[in-house]
Amino acid sequence: MDTIMTMMVNGISLSSILLLSALGLSVTFGLMRVINMAHGEFLMIGAYTIFMVQNLFLAHVPKELFDLYFPVALIASFVVSAFIGIVLEAAVISRLYGREIDSLLATWGVSLVLQQAARSIFGAPNVNITAPSFLNGVVHLGGAVLSIKRIFIILLAAACLLIVWFIMYRLPFGSQMRACIQNRDMAGCRVYRCAGWIASPSPWAVASRDLRAAL
Repeated sequence: MDTIMTMMVNGISLSSILLLSALGLSVTFGLMRVINMAHGEFLMIGAYTIFMVQNLFLAHVPKELFDLYFPVALIASFVVSAFIGIVLEAAVISRLYGREIDSLLATWGVSLVLQQAARSIFGAPNVNITAPSFLNGVVHLGGAVLSIKRIFIILLAAACLLIVWFIMYRLPFGSQMRACIQNRDMAGCRVYRCAGWIASPSPWAVASRDLRAAL
């Protein structure tokens, strides 16, 4: 029984990472109608950002403050990935809305470019990230031995899901996003622009609505 519990915690922690990845894919495809084949590479960008922040702390920060790299790296990984995503959207994705196959091919090419860039910068072998000291160790639950790292991953994934739920179901911005995901045509009738990366009133839709009203 203890072995089963340990395996369940390990499986849930791995599944939570896949869940977050799938959540990003579903929102991207549902709102933008873009099949992003480079989604995994954006996870890679976040991971390498954490690696770089860790190395900066190792080189320039006293050892007793090394654990502070982790919250800084978490924030930096989101910021860097979001920035590159915005650049990609402006340069490539914005020209492919409504063309799922074209977006699939284009983002597949982007994924190859990002993979090769990572190999050129960091090398082909895997890099190591040192966990902060507060994530080391285990928790004993009965006879089961649970890794603190695994528990932290589960809690972090649950926190991210809670934030996404709050945005989607408790904020007007989230309601607009859900409208675009569930029924793009009807959302367009309600003058929400669903073609871009953000759901917002479209001046063309407003003008079209006013013209129909005048006629």
